[in-house]
Amino acid sequence: MRNVNITTILNRIGLTISLQIQTLENLIMSDAEAADVFKCPVCNGNITVGPDDVVITCTYCGSISTIEGVEIRDHLMEGAVDSDEREKGFRKFLDENKGFNKSLPVKAQVVENRLIYVPVWTAKVKADSWYKGYKTVQVPVQKTRQVRDSEGNYRTETYTDYEPGYVPVQDEIHTDTDERLLARKGARFYGLEDYMEEIDLADTETWNWEKIKDLEPAVLNAEIGSEEFEKAIHGRVADRHRSQAKSGLTELFDCRTNTSVRGTTYLQAPFSLIRYKFQGDLYKCAIDGHSGKAVLGEIPITTGQRVMWTIVGFIGIFLAGAGAELVYIAMQMAETDMLYLGGGIGAAIIGIIMAVFGFRTLLMTQREKEG
Repeated sequence: MRNVNITTILNRIGLTISLQIQTLENLIMSDAEAADVFKCPVCNGNITVGPDDVVITCTYCGSISTIEGVEIRDHLMEGAVDSDEREKGFRKFLDENKGFNKSLPVKAQVVENRLIYVPVWTAKVKADSWYKGYKTVQVPVQKTRQVRDSEGNYRTETYTDYEPGYVPVQDEIHTDTDERLLARKGARFYGLEDYMEEIDLADTETWNWEKIKDLEPAVLNAEIGSEEFEKAIHGRVADRHRSQAKSGLTELFDCRTNTSVRGTTYLQAPFSLIRYKFQGDLYKCAIDGHSGKAVLGEIPITTGQRVMWTIVGFIGIFLAGAGAELVYIAMQMAETDMLYLGGGIGAAIIGIIMAVFGFRTLLMTQREKEG
């Protein structure tokens, strides 16, 4: 009986400890899940957020608010085209860049065509810089020297020589520009930076979730707030002014920049990354989700094209060798034959170009073309 009681007691202790550990794990998991859920201040919906998100878009009602629950009312967006229009623009891009591969626009198989709304901060920035430095110039200097005339007599001659001199520079730079910044720290997509340059603020409109929700876009939250954006923009513009000032100087001593940021606006911009398969390999193409036009894309280089460019490369090597031989023959003649010389030089140059382009294409996996 004593052995049974001891066993029973030990089992009960083990069960109690196990339950306590399980309860603790549940509490930890519950706290972790709570940290990843944001409750929309407008519709009270639960939204999954990332650890760095500071501006949240509700995928239920479309409202946009800070992580503290303050709604952002003045914000913009660009409208978006549907997946068929995006694919149409993508096929047109392939058709314009297919080269010898006539089947590319038809046989390319789209495996992903998703619309993504990326967060962008925009503002007008007036910047004024004052800088000092110096630049090197050639300064004329009058010098004298002794020269001997035809009769053997020496005389003193004055002439002008040039020596390096240093000129102090003090100037100003004034700009008033539209600045934009992707409000993400980690998200980087193929062609996104090129797309950012094409955003036209004149095409924007007031944020309207009802207008785009049927397109089922993925909406990225912002990881950079307005204050961090304005600080980053100050640094970017100041660096730009400093680079401009330094470009005309030998040395820059001082450059002070004051910036005034106004009209800071939160913008949601439609971007799409199409992934497609061709002859067993995957390629990608960045699409402007507003217009449906391609921004940047990869064009496959087929086996047939590699064979063709390899042949071109070998022809180039042969042509360059023949050209060099003609030049050698022309130089060995008693009177240089200009026809041989000119023909040889021309053939050598053309051959080298053909060889470089031929073997360069052979080593490439794909070409990259702008839309």
